[in-house]
Amino acid sequence: MEHSQRHLYEIVDALVRAGNGFRPRPAGLGDDPFWLTQGDRRCYMEMPIDFAVAGSVPGQPAGLAFDEDNDLISCGLCWATITGPDHRPETVWNAARSTP
Repeated sequence: MEHSQRHLYEIVDALVRAGNGFRPRPAGLGDDPFWLTQGDRRCYMEMPIDFAVAGSVPGQPAGLAFDEDNDLISCGLCWATITGPDHRPETVWNAARSTP
């Protein structure tokens, strides 16, 4: 697969080999584990991310962020993410902002 998020495919493959799975895309949209959303490409895992497995994949770029508290792996280089079922979107980009 020649996509900009190729390094994330290796992490998804390692998670799947370890027993996790990713939610399939809706029928007719292909079999790529990453879905194009409004902000990025996103892979939705069925079980929480095993960060020990994900972190053991060699050759990860410096822009990769592991957010264990939010069940999320994101890449600042390709703007793609791997999301576990415990991910809370309101804690990331669209969090409520308090006004002074």
